[in-house]
Amino acid sequence: MILYQYFKTCLLGLIRTPSYSLVTILVPSVIFVIVGVTFSDSRQEANFALGSFCIFSSLGVAFFQFGVGIANDRESPWEQYARVLPVHPLSRLFATILASLVFVSVSICILIVVAFLTTDIGMPTNSWFKMLFGVFVGVFPLAAMGLTIGYWCSPKGALPIANLLYIILAFLGGIFFHPSLMPEFMNSISIFTPVRHIVNLTQAGISGDPWTTEPFLILLAYTILFLILAAVGYRRDEAKKYR
Repeated sequence: MILYQYFKTCLLGLIRTPSYSLVTILVPSVIFVIVGVTFSDSRQEANFALGSFCIFSSLGVAFFQFGVGIANDRESPWEQYARVLPVHPLSRLFATILASLVFVSVSICILIVVAFLTTDIGMPTNSWFKMLFGVFVGVFPLAAMGLTIGYWCSPKGALPIANLLYIILAFLGGIFFHPSLMPEFMNSISIFTPVRHIVNLTQAGISGDPWTTEPFLILLAYTILFLILAAVGYRRDEAKKYR
């Protein structure tokens, strides 16, 4: 019940902030029309572009809801009140992740409709399932990165840092163009980013290639690493303000 109430509060707070909610939901579709359609000459290219921009959508939610949002909330009276409530931090975290998944889902649904209207996308049902599963698996390491930004950066520093990482990871991860088209130096760096492994999962699902365990293990490792960093940042912030 507490989890549901916090999830409802978090979701309503985001919906009542249209400057956040509308931008988060619509920006991936707008950029897809500007950029993605240009590189969608064939059905396969259109499918790959759609999968990549679905990841782009979850990247935006993770960095700006988790990263910038949490950094700003840390200074709010509501956060100071919520910290003293008998609610476990994990319950609040899980409720926030659920609210983020709602935004990611709505953004992806709009993106798919736009892709159908502007490109020649189409794939077997199994490929649709694997593509979307890969995207939602990728939400967790990206959300953990966002949490790390939120609990380690000041409110003023969170936005520029989130924007910078947002752009860098989108390009290095292979969202705006296929990883095979990357220069060698970019490719050698790209394999160390979580976004690249999410892109690999979705593209393998789209093309029907078998999945390997490597991307899942790497994404799990990134999730654990950034959750630990976020937890340390949370305790650090708590010790500074509430003890």
